[in-house]
Amino acid sequence: MIEIKGLVKNYSTGQGVLHALNGVDLKVKEGEIFGIIGPSGAGKSTLIRSLNLLESPDEGIIKINGKDIRNLRGKELMDFRRRIGMIFQHFNLLSSRTVRENIAFPLEIAGVPADARARKVERLMELVDLTAHADHYPSELSGGQKQRVGIARALANDPQILLSDEATSSLDPESTEAILDLLKRIRDELNLTIVLITHEMEVIKKICDRVAVLERGKVIEEGEVIDVFLDPQQELTKRFIRTVIDYSLPEGLEDMVIKGDLVRVTFKGESTHQPFMSMLVKKYQIDANILYGRIDDIQGIPFGTLILELRPNGGSINTALNFLEEQGLVIEVLKNG
Repeated sequence: MIEIKGLVKNYSTGQGVLHALNGVDLKVKEGEIFGIIGPSGAGKSTLIRSLNLLESPDEGIIKINGKDIRNLRGKELMDFRRRIGMIFQHFNLLSSRTVRENIAFPLEIAGVPADARARKVERLMELVDLTAHADHYPSELSGGQKQRVGIARALANDPQILLSDEATSSLDPESTEAILDLLKRIRDELNLTIVLITHEMEVIKKICDRVAVLERGKVIEEGEVIDVFLDPQQELTKRFIRTVIDYSLPEGLEDMVIKGDLVRVTFKGESTHQPFMSMLVKKYQIDANILYGRIDDIQGIPFGTLILELRPNGGSINTALNFLEEQGLVIEVLKNG
């Protein structure tokens, strides 16, 4: 669906050249929700705005459905942009227009006849649950309702791709939850591909299928969301995950382990139901003491971590840990006894 290769974007500033994008490679599959996360200044907004050529990259290739969009010009470029919807952090609504009129605006620009336009707007208001607010102005709406207008407006031209630029960062937690549920529902109902940027890992955890971590204009980590949570490779990724799932040990726990090894075991999905603890004891002759644990959920997939104290009772700890890794568990030795 979307293929990005070697994307570069530089800006000239008073302090020199700013490398906003520095050789970005990404692939987004059709029908998925792909999240891009990174700190402020990482290049997230530049990257997402490059996908509809609101930003013109200096180098690289952006292919959508196999076509390099950087070669588009004139009417062909305008037609392409109509197939990509975009929702914004600060809504960008027209204050002098009602909900109905804001949603109708892109249809007016596209020259859709009045009757067809009215029918389309009614369907979109129903889709985002705004029919009762059709004649309200933006000043009369909550933040969540304003973003629903923005989503409906972005869907007006039947896009294949929906771009979300920090769409929930200005919302309260309840509205954020509702907007994320709405995005997931319209993806399923309309078979959209959604690319969203955020600095909140909770957003990634809630609705994304895959995620890329961006730092200083480069993708430093990428993968299925559940796999990135299970085994993050980069320190920045770990910091983002800690805002959602705290991996830090309870105070004093490490001091409780004197003779044994202190080990973190992270697991997902079906592995949560396997009797690994009893196998360590019976088959590998390892005494295993659970010191701490927690179970979470990532889009219906069980995900959790255990902190274990392992002591040999005739067996080998290393052999036991190798067995656990072969079962797909992620093992981290925190302290050797």
